[in-house]
Amino acid sequence: MRITSFTIFNQLTRSLSDNLRSMSRLSNMLASGKKINNPSDDVPGMMKVMDYKVSINEIEQYRRNIDEANQHLSYAETTMSSVTNALTRAGELANQASTGSQNADTRAAIAEEVANLRDEIMSLANSKFRNKYIFSGFRTDTESFDTGFNYQGDSGEVNVLIDRGAVMAINIPGDEVFGSGATSIMSGLDSLYNALINTDDAVAQAGAQTAITTISDAVDQIANVRADIGARLNRLDDRMRNMDDRNITLKTYLSEIEDTDIAGTISEISKTEVALQSLRQSGAQVLSQSLLDFLR
Repeated sequence: MRITSFTIFNQLTRSLSDNLRSMSRLSNMLASGKKINNPSDDVPGMMKVMDYKVSINEIEQYRRNIDEANQHLSYAETTMSSVTNALTRAGELANQASTGSQNADTRAAIAEEVANLRDEIMSLANSKFRNKYIFSGFRTDTESFDTGFNYQGDSGEVNVLIDRGAVMAINIPGDEVFGSGATSIMSGLDSLYNALINTDDAVAQAGAQTAITTISDAVDQIANVRADIGARLNRLDDRMRNMDDRNITLKTYLSEIEDTDIAGTISEISKTEVALQSLRQSGAQVLSQSLLDFLR
C-alpha cells in the first residue's frame, strides 16, 4: 500500500500535537508542584484528592473545637485551683478560731480574712471567660450567683463536637460546683464569719468547729470537680494526638496522589523535548522531499 505524503504529514502533525500537549502538562506539573491540575488529568485520582481534602478539613475543624474546649476547661481548672487555695486557708483559720486561745479581737481579725476569702470565692464563682460566665450553664450572659449566694444559671451543658459522634461538655453548672443559697460554699464561709464576730466565745468556737467540717466537705467537692476537669483534659489530649496522627496519614496519602515527583517530571520533560526535536527534524525532511517531488 502506498503511503502518501499527506498521510505522513498527518501522522507527524498528530505526534507533534500529542507531544506538545504532554510538554504542556509536564510543565504545569513542574510549575504547580501538582500531578493533577485538572479533573481530566486523572479522574479517579481527583476523586480521591477531593475525599482526602474533605477529611483533612473535617479534622482541622475538630482540632479547632478541641483547642476551644481545652481553653475553656483549662480556665475552669485554674479557677478551681484558686478556690482550693482559698478554702485551704479558710480551713486553717477555722482551726485557729476553734481553740480557746482566741479572744474577741483576734477572732475579729480572723473574721475579716474569712470575709475576704468568702468574697474571693464568690468572685471566682462568677468568673468570666471571653466575656461569658463559665458557671451559668446555657445562661452565659447571666451572673452565676447573686449576693445571697443563690445560683442564677441553669443546668445546661455546652457541648462541642470533638470527633464524629463524639461530644464533650466544656462547662460545669455552678450549683454542681459551689452549691446554692444556704448550702453553698460561700454561705458556709459567711456562717463562719458571723460566728467569729459573735462576742460569745462558746458560740464563736462552736461555729468554727462546724465550719471545719463544712470546709473539709467543700474541699472534697472541689477536688471531685477538678478530677472531672482533669479527666476531660486528658481525653482532649488523647483526641488531639489521634487527630494529629490521622492528619499526617491523610496528608501523606494526598501527597502521594497529588504532588509532583520533581526529578521524574524533569526527566519526562527532557525525554519529551528530545522526541519533539526528532519530530521537527523528521517533519522538515518529509516536507522538503514532498516539495521537491511537487517541483519535479
